[in-house]
Amino acid sequence: MVNVDVYVTDKKGRPITGLTREDFVLYEDGREVEITNFSRLTGAVESRSASSESGAEPTAGAEEELPGTPIGDELVVVIYIDNSSLIQAHRNRVLGNIKDFTAREMARGTRFMVAAYDPGLEILAPLTSDLATIEAALDQVAAMPANGLFALTEKRVAADSVEQIFRMYAEAKGPGRDAATAPAGVGVRSRRYDPCEFGWGQLLGVVDGYAQAIGSRISKAQSGLTSLARSLGGIPGRKSVLYLSDGFEQQPGADLYDYLGGLCADRERELFAHSNRWDGTPGILELTAFANAHRVTFYPLETAGLKSDSNSSVELASKKFAPLARNDFLKVSNLQSSMFMMANETGGQAFFDANFPDEELERVSQDFTDYYSLGFQPTFGWDGETHFLHVELVDKAGRGARLRHRRRYAAVPEEERMAESTLATLVLGQERNELGTELRVGDQTALETGVWQVPLTISVPLETLASLSESLDRKQLLRVLIMAEDGQSRRTPMRERLIPIDASHTAGSDVHEVVVTVSLEAGTHLIAVGVRDELSRLTSYHRAEIVVAEPGDGDSGT
Repeated sequence: MVNVDVYVTDKKGRPITGLTREDFVLYEDGREVEITNFSRLTGAVESRSASSESGAEPTAGAEEELPGTPIGDELVVVIYIDNSSLIQAHRNRVLGNIKDFTAREMARGTRFMVAAYDPGLEILAPLTSDLATIEAALDQVAAMPANGLFALTEKRVAADSVEQIFRMYAEAKGPGRDAATAPAGVGVRSRRYDPCEFGWGQLLGVVDGYAQAIGSRISKAQSGLTSLARSLGGIPGRKSVLYLSDGFEQQPGADLYDYLGGLCADRERELFAHSNRWDGTPGILELTAFANAHRVTFYPLETAGLKSDSNSSVELASKKFAPLARNDFLKVSNLQSSMFMMANETGGQAFFDANFPDEELERVSQDFTDYYSLGFQPTFGWDGETHFLHVELVDKAGRGARLRHRRRYAAVPEEERMAESTLATLVLGQERNELGTELRVGDQTALETGVWQVPLTISVPLETLASLSESLDRKQLLRVLIMAEDGQSRRTPMRERLIPIDASHTAGSDVHEVVVTVSLEAGTHLIAVGVRDELSRLTSYHRAEIVVAEPGDGDSGT
């Protein structure tokens, strides 16, 4: 199933309740699709038109009982702090509001986790219902460094370099620019070198270098968010990410390109082409497509708070080189547009200009308790492509209503979803055991290459295997995925094996044991193992810590 959560409000932002399945029209890639699952949540009372996972009857007030997979509405909230873009004082100012929000939501049964980025994804508090654990993680966040000031300084250095290069040529004696060949609207700099001609390569090189460096860091930060979104795919139900950031440039260096264009107006077309080379929009769309595939909604919260009338990071002493007013606007909008796009594409909300965001967090809480969820079977299956979504209300129900919902989703194939669930087990510790399997770590064996072989035994109860319960003549396939991470957060590639189980070898036993061997260097490792019965499609995910002995220490420590 693909689930589309829809938030319906009036013009004042108040939830519109009481709508039915017949009030909605859902489109996939422009074609109407049947809504096979429908649920609505109003306050703390849900009305669902599908049976529960346990097989119980639908709650009172459901319109009709529909067949198919029920929609899981368990809520998980991730507090994600992007330290690569934040200023420490901004971040710490809002942490008290975040703690109040967490306490309020936990009292309603919501589970939380805390993660931070810079320079990699770090889980500070695993998924938990314990408020003290989350508050301790947020206290840890308050002591962490942040690189927002470094980014501002880097931009000032680039702007200062542009000014210095421009002055160097403009103030030196030279051939100048002839009035007959000067473009319309461009002044003639007689008896001086023209910076926009003789110094153009240096001027453009400074801005290009800044944009490329910023774009590379933004791409890494987006990869951290994408890794989180894909890991959350291993957790059922709704996932919301409260993303604390001062924003990242959707178009890296856009305000510097604009600033240089103000100095060299006849070069604006060339500058526009250069600026587009670093466009971060495709990365945001890829991130949100994976988030939508796993029912992850982003709620970006700008921690910078209220800003002065002039918020330009280009601070120059000379008015001659001061940026235009549009440059200030471009800088701010370039930072905020990326956050708005993350929210808009996933059906969330983005919040700006709030020093103490209590009201904004109340609006997030409202989304948690007032929404409609539409489920449908994807027309194209799990083809690995990105598909577009659109939801409308019928005329009578839609008067004056405003809708928010995810705009697209990536139809992740089943094998890739299993890999993402294995990653979630490794990163988030989310173990599941539909197959009833057991994982045991065996004794280590040293190799001459300096690594150690560690056997992993997977015990599978025969009663849970689809074909073996029907005929002892059939063979069964198990798909096994393994991934490991060392103490420096370095991960091995995902390893996959298809293992046949011969029923003739299981006579007189209640379980079948599969042994796979991994090679690890000395040190402490986390390992995640995913197992799937290829006929029943039941899966299990396990995580274990393995301490690999140093050479000469023997085989102890597993």
